[in-house]
Amino acid sequence: MKLSILTSELKNAVAGLAKVISTKTNLSILSHVRLEADSRSVLLTGTDLNQVATFEIKCDAPVAAPISALIPLESVQSLLKTTNGPAIEIEVGKDEVTLVGSVSGQNITRRVTSPDLKDWPVLPAPATMKPADARFLEHIRQAATFASTDDSRPLLNAIYLDVQDKLCHKVVATDSRRLTALNSVRLPLSASVIVPVTRFLMWNKLVGSPCIGADATSFTLNAGPWTYTVKTVEGRFPNYHQVVPCYDDARTLELSPEDAELLIKALPSLPTYEGGQDAVVLCLEPNGARIYSRPDA
Repeated sequence: MKLSILTSELKNAVAGLAKVISTKTNLSILSHVRLEADSRSVLLTGTDLNQVATFEIKCDAPVAAPISALIPLESVQSLLKTTNGPAIEIEVGKDEVTLVGSVSGQNITRRVTSPDLKDWPVLPAPATMKPADARFLEHIRQAATFASTDDSRPLLNAIYLDVQDKLCHKVVATDSRRLTALNSVRLPLSASVIVPVTRFLMWNKLVGSPCIGADATSFTLNAGPWTYTVKTVEGRFPNYHQVVPCYDDARTLELSPEDAELLIKALPSLPTYEGGQDAVVLCLEPNGARIYSRPDA
């Protein structure tokens, strides 16, 4: 059984799957890509058991018969580094897979052993998803810069999708020193979830109109050709409301988009002080606001 996949599509798939698949895992089966093809699409899936990513390629021509195989990620990466042809041909045999590319019109062939599909782990089904705000991925990446990078603190090495307040959903992250709570997005979730910061979610090539969903143990995102499911973090996220000041309307500042852009450009240019924490002071005045840094901030 043979299958032809555009080289450009396969490169896009491998770039994302490499952020999920570990080639140094103790379970060799997890260093493979699972290929599933039928008359409608080709699915390429990778997992490390905590997360699952699937890339979907729509078929221009129906596949003659369903195809399933496991292919080492390293073998596909190696072939893509050398081939410059428009497509990669994949032929699935009983115990092996043959990959055929081309360099300057000359075919290059790689034959690799394909493990038994029965050894592939049973993966969780994606949660039911609904369309999310178009800025969702942008919010996730912005919040992630405030999350802890300490893997021993999973609750802080994560992003909290807070829907407790039905009128004001928030995307929250903190490293216990800094905190952000982005509240200009609506989240189609029935309950709040804690989503770990992963290389895949931070990948800037993950684009498209997002759909999201969550169940008791996992969070699922669909964007463009990708469907991604990751185990949520168990536990209670810190009560960030206690450290967010609550002011009345008289002490609220609303910036126009132009002023907000000016502020973002100006902040990095403010002077800092040795031993300081790069903090700034916001002083509201009757006719405007002053922002300045100070050595004792």
